[in-house]
Amino acid sequence: MERSKELFDYWYNRVRLKNYPLIESSEHVKTHELRHECTNYDDLRQSNEVRVLEEPEKSKIIAIVKYECTARVLQERARILQERAKQYEDDYHQLNQERSRLAKLIKLLQEKLFGKDKEIKKLEAKVAALEARNEALQSEVEKGKAYSDLLQEFEKLKKQYEQVQKRRQELAKNNQSLGGRVAHTQRFKRERDEARVIIAAQKDQINNLIQENTRLREELSECINASTEK
Repeated sequence: MERSKELFDYWYNRVRLKNYPLIESSEHVKTHELRHECTNYDDLRQSNEVRVLEEPEKSKIIAIVKYECTARVLQERARILQERAKQYEDDYHQLNQERSRLAKLIKLLQEKLFGKDKEIKKLEAKVAALEARNEALQSEVEKGKAYSDLLQEFEKLKKQYEQVQKRRQELAKNNQSLGGRVAHTQRFKRERDEARVIIAAQKDQINNLIQENTRLREELSECINASTEK
């Protein structure tokens, strides 16, 4: 267990992020694209340090590198999008204050300029436009929160994966007393099968998250386009 933790820590510290414009993109970006384009995943995987390893250790290290690179870039993207959602919220509150101020101004003008319907209608149209913009911005804020929730769900999956890894390591330690080449082979096959089941389940959950994220991003894009056209 201690050696496994050291391996994860070691490769975690080797991960480097790059291509921040893609990480910060408001558009949907696939996870594998973030991993390859925004981290040094390919360099780490093809490094001499990995290539000299024998199987199954080599596959294990590549899986750790892939996991750490994916987790790091998704965490960074989640942080950026959460900050952006917070900015949307601040802008929304500011626009609400501006709308209230304009409403008071309109009321005052209506009292002072009674009968000047043309001017009053212009101000009412301005308030209506501001209200529409508020609604669009509120929609963006809600979509941003929804996306942040999806990324938080990914963090839960990461913790579940780490717990499973910990359990596998405990089982491996308990089974060491069996010894022998046959016992080792059977244990390896069992762990491999367990890992495949876990990975398949996590892939399904991640695919569901990605599909939901795509749907939310499309709705957000439609809201933004509608707001721009107005």
